[in-house]
Amino acid sequence: MSIKTHDCAAIAEAMHHGGYFERIMQSGPELDRVKAYLRSFEQPALASARPPDQSPDYPLFPGLRHRAFWDEADLPAALQLQAHAPIIHDEWAALTDDQCLRYTPTSMHNLWQVHLLHYMGIDLEPLNPQACPKTHALLRQLPGICLDYPWGDALLSVHASDSHLRAHCSVDNLRVRCHLGLQIPPGCCIRVGQETMAWREGKVLLFEDSFEHEVWNRGDRRRAILIVDFWHPDLTSIEIEALTAGFCKREVRQQFMYKRLQAAHPVPERLTHHLQTQLEHQEARPSLQRYWSNT
Repeated sequence: MSIKTHDCAAIAEAMHHGGYFERIMQSGPELDRVKAYLRSFEQPALASARPPDQSPDYPLFPGLRHRAFWDEADLPAALQLQAHAPIIHDEWAALTDDQCLRYTPTSMHNLWQVHLLHYMGIDLEPLNPQACPKTHALLRQLPGICLDYPWGDALLSVHASDSHLRAHCSVDNLRVRCHLGLQIPPGCCIRVGQETMAWREGKVLLFEDSFEHEVWNRGDRRRAILIVDFWHPDLTSIEIEALTAGFCKREVRQQFMYKRLQAAHPVPERLTHHLQTQLEHQEARPSLQRYWSNT
């Protein structure tokens, strides 16, 4: 697997055009790692060396510790999520099929259903306020959660029995992904890098999806989990602010937002309308105004 140079070049071009790239390069040493990261979008040869089993679509952000699986103690907020597992389970169990999307990427064998809570930096609660209100409220309270950034997710994910999500890497190395087991029949496991683990009902499992990973459900029932992304704990608050502002800009986010929806069936018109409306609304964020000179 290799860096998606065309996608990275398009993102860098949009950042240049809006003045963001130059604003970052003129900043102080507190954003030196962000500067190096952006330069590697323009010139992949400058990117940090990539281990064979960690190959996201984007260059590696420099200076972060990496491991396939993380311990719960490294992200205390994940334990807050775990403490509310019964509530989240009951809200998942109350969902109907028409509140879920069928997700069929080429890497998936058999049925995968998702109920999106946050998607590409946008809160989807207004589309269906009766679904999972307590889960939405809990997510808003978790420190370090990565939901304003467009590649951070929060969703309920259900794999049919006899399903296999084949080996793949995600987009970046900026996040630690949290899975909370809701319904886990025997025979369900996940491999990340060279390690394989099984979920447990009511417990969190933390990993980096920038590593190659794949998932199996060899059980006789559906497997259900809550997926929530947290910022990598080695990132500073100013780095998180700058990265969020850079990738949330409409001209940048539109480079990749709708590609993900191409694997979803059906895609409700009200969902795409909500996404477009929120893209325009979020342009007024003070952080975007601060980092983008041509807004």
